[in-house]
Formats: sequence, structure tokens, C-alpha cells
Amino acid sequence: MKHYKGTLWLAVAATLLAPSRARAHHGKAMRTDDSAGAGPPQRQGRRQGARRPQALPPVTSPCGRHVVEVAGGGVLIDGRRVRTSEDNVFVTAAPTWRQDGSALAWIERSGGQARLVVVPDLDTGRETLPWTLPAVSTDDHVFWAGPRRVVVGPALLAPRAVATWSE
Repeated sequence: MKHYKGTLWLAVAATLLAPSRARAHHGKAMRTDDSAGAGPPQRQGRRQGARRPQALPPVTSPCGRHVVEVAGGGVLIDGRRVRTSEDNVFVTAAPTWRQDGSALAWIERSGGQARLVVVPDLDTGRETLPWTLPAVSTDDHVFWAGPRRVVVGPALLAPRAVATWSE
């Protein structure tokens, strides 16, 4: 009986000591001479301070008359920046051409806001129609559901937002 109690005590002691030894070893392995005495490590937030400007390859319109690309923190159509904003934009849903190739829509993030941006008619001008979106998922895409109707969501028939406009 005495042997059984001693074995049980050793098992309990080993269980209690093993995690603290692992933490101590882990802490020594992570510590460098520069961090000695610096205190506990600081937690880094989810958001990073500055992003490098995004670049996406050029995409030609279905009609072949226009080209869109994302470069230098902006969206460029036929080599000219579409929206002149002071902030760089990050495109979360790639620019999507309307079937006739004369209109374009995308989702961008800038200044902490997500926006759906539509250029309704490239042949008459580059005026944009921006809509602020409450939330955007990484699964969201832009779908054209008609000449003046855009759907935002994971699929055309699963909309999170719908935008329509008149001429």
C-alpha cells in the first residue's frame, strides 16, 4: 500500500511540475540578450499601421476598349486614377466589368470604411457612385444583376447588399 501512495504522489507531482518546466524552457528559448529586463512582451493589435500600396494586374473590359488595374493605392481605368482621394485604397473585391464593358464596380476599403464603388458609364464619363457598406466579408464579390443593379455577396443569389441607380 505504501508503494502505491508513493507512485500516485509522483504522478501528481510530475503533472504539476511538467507544465511549469515547459513554460520556463519556452521563455528561455524566446528570450534574447536585447530583451533581458524589458518586461513582458507587448501585444500587437490586429490592424497594422501602414500597408504597402496594393497592385493587381490589368484586366481588359469585355468590349476591349478599356483596361482597369489597381496600382499605387488607387484604381486606374485606362491609366487614369478614378477617385482622387488622399488615402490609398485597398480593393477587397476585384473590379468587375458589366457584360457590355462600359461599366465597372468594386469594393474598396479606405479610412476605416468599406465602400462599393460603381462607375456607371465609362463612355460618357468617369463619375463614381460610392456607397458605404456596413460590413464586408472576404467571401464577398461584386455581381452585375442588370444594367443599373449591382449585388454584393458571396453569390449572386445570396446578396448582403444591393445597389441600384437611375440615369
